[in-house]
Amino acid sequence: MKMNKAKVEEKQEIGKTKFTKEIEEFIPPAHVSTDMYDIEATSGDLSLLSKYHYKFKQDYQATHVVRPGTTEELSNLMKKCREYSIPMTIRAAGSSCYSSSTPTNGGVIIDMRRMDKIYEIDANNKTVRCGAGISWLRLIEALLEYGLGPKCYPTSYKSSCVGGFVVTSGKVGIGVLKNGIMKDAIKSVVLVKTDGSVETISRNSQGDLSLDDIIGSFGIFGAVAEVELQVSSLYTSMEMIGYSFKTFKMAVEFFRILKNNDTNRPFFLSLSDKNFEKYAHWTFPSRTYFVYAVYSDDPSATSQGVSFAKDAALKLDGLGIEDWYLKEKWRNLADTELNIGRWCQNLIFQEYWVSDNRIEDFYNFYTEKISKQKYRNAFYLMSGAKGGNRIKLFGLSDIKNSREFFGIKAVFNDITINNYKNKDNLYTLGVVNTFYFLKYDPERAEYLRKLKNKLDPEDLVNSYRLVKAKMRPWRVGLLFWIAKLLY
Repeated sequence: MKMNKAKVEEKQEIGKTKFTKEIEEFIPPAHVSTDMYDIEATSGDLSLLSKYHYKFKQDYQATHVVRPGTTEELSNLMKKCREYSIPMTIRAAGSSCYSSSTPTNGGVIIDMRRMDKIYEIDANNKTVRCGAGISWLRLIEALLEYGLGPKCYPTSYKSSCVGGFVVTSGKVGIGVLKNGIMKDAIKSVVLVKTDGSVETISRNSQGDLSLDDIIGSFGIFGAVAEVELQVSSLYTSMEMIGYSFKTFKMAVEFFRILKNNDTNRPFFLSLSDKNFEKYAHWTFPSRTYFVYAVYSDDPSATSQGVSFAKDAALKLDGLGIEDWYLKEKWRNLADTELNIGRWCQNLIFQEYWVSDNRIEDFYNFYTEKISKQKYRNAFYLMSGAKGGNRIKLFGLSDIKNSREFFGIKAVFNDITINNYKNKDNLYTLGVVNTFYFLKYDPERAEYLRKLKNKLDPEDLVNSYRLVKAKMRPWRVGLLFWIAKLLY
């Protein structure tokens, strides 16, 4: 005989209260929250997609936000969740996208930001060991006292956390082109696995998980608690240059020349269109396409890099951008992508991983698509290490105009499918983009699924990422087909 709804809810509330009291025995009560405002504030990310996909679906709402402060507290918390079969969502700053840190089965949100300590800085060996919840800005400031700096870090460094850049792959960012990607800088991580056990994983580890499994895993195998990184000595000079171009072809050629110059690799390299400049900054220069590079090295090498860029730009009719603007742009780099949101009520975007030799093909397909769908748009490309780049496309929409919203999403869907068919992929997956991954990279998905089933048979940790999806390609395809008819 089935219990009535009231009795079921009463039983659930009793279980919730018991669980809360038990975790408050090893985590201070101030860091255990059941407040719904707190839960909602930690249930989304920068893409705001949770508002459309999960906000009003009660089954997906978390019941707790818990903030462990040590690896031991994190371990005990995950053991207790496993004991009660309570789903867990691991999150840090929530600066990723596509519901990467959104609960999909309710349960507990584990907020990592209290795990922000620096355990050791070894200036002689140029290493740092820190909590995964530390922000990049705080880590940069701490290393500065030793004359050191990260080899690479994301453009969202003001707010994003170190652990987040690990589990979302860290293939593009500041310092990547010159010093290598995040994967190259990691010496080891301390991982709290889905059953609460703690394991230190390095390049030489022989267990079930390797560093390659953890990097870009979106937390499906557990929570990265601590990270040990190789860092570098601070360079003694830094200079930003920028040139504008009349055509995309000229801008891309200049971009490639700088990227392929092994003698003086830029510390940061980007390409954007006029719309991105207009929406991302209060002021913007003339012309249509812009390439920016930052050189950071000793004064002689920096000077050579700047001179090389100047000579290459002149041959392509590049127009130099004024110093005052460059200083403003570098100072506000961490805010530029966020600034675009102030121009609309509903910012829509998608991120792509595009190989060096396909930039023009990608852009041509993109411009063909947006010429048929009239919406405010912007284009931004940031260099990864040699071989690939992150391209971010923006759609600026009115939140009341649902037809436009789905029309823009339909354009991004067409571009995504075309990108996969040309052997490239998406840059960020999270929850919303996982169905693309399952369809277009089935071998990798199957490998991760087997590993996930072995380590987390109940699928309690960061569910619906990489190994299974709530959405189905045929349903998404039908939705976007209708959207294109209506918009």
